[in-house]
Amino acid sequence: MMCEDCGIRPAKIHLMTIINGDRVERNLCPTCMAKHQKQIPGIDFSNIAGILNSILEGKNAEEQARQDAEYEGYVCEQCGMTYQEFQKLGMLGCANCYQAFKTPMTALLQRVHGNTQHAGRVPGGVHSGTSIRMNIDRLKQKLQRAIADEEYEQAAKLRDAIRALTIQLERKEADIKVRPHERLEAEDGEEANGDV
Repeated sequence: MMCEDCGIRPAKIHLMTIINGDRVERNLCPTCMAKHQKQIPGIDFSNIAGILNSILEGKNAEEQARQDAEYEGYVCEQCGMTYQEFQKLGMLGCANCYQAFKTPMTALLQRVHGNTQHAGRVPGGVHSGTSIRMNIDRLKQKLQRAIADEEYEQAAKLRDAIRALTIQLERKEADIKVRPHERLEAEDGEEANGDV
């Protein structure tokens, strides 16, 4: 859909305004939206995330008040930072703060990300064995659930997948243990024998 103002750029913003009870909807590109933003007094579109966040926080105000009271006593012994200061600043004061605020930060991560364990990408160069280990751990958890739910066919499939990944991991670790010059000598010997 093209911008209704300029007709050149694609519309990325749907603007709905209500003026004197009349609802007007427009589809605008960011450039034209910037022009309209100057015409609409009192609204800061640059902080739309903050506006949405405050609306969502309003719904959870009672829960938030209960948690704030619960976490009020958390103070880092090393730097003296309180949990309320961390919430305002968004930064911790020292390395000890991670331990001092472990409980509220775990709850915060659970609420924001839906999980407290990193499951994203692994830094380059480490991924080979680490990602296999992570997959094995994930499959072991699924295996435990399948056994608990008495889904034995699924459990057998998971067991076989774990075995295959374990063998793959052992091969990678064995390959890493072989020193690079030994690997090159072995490859040179294979080429000389015509095995390649």
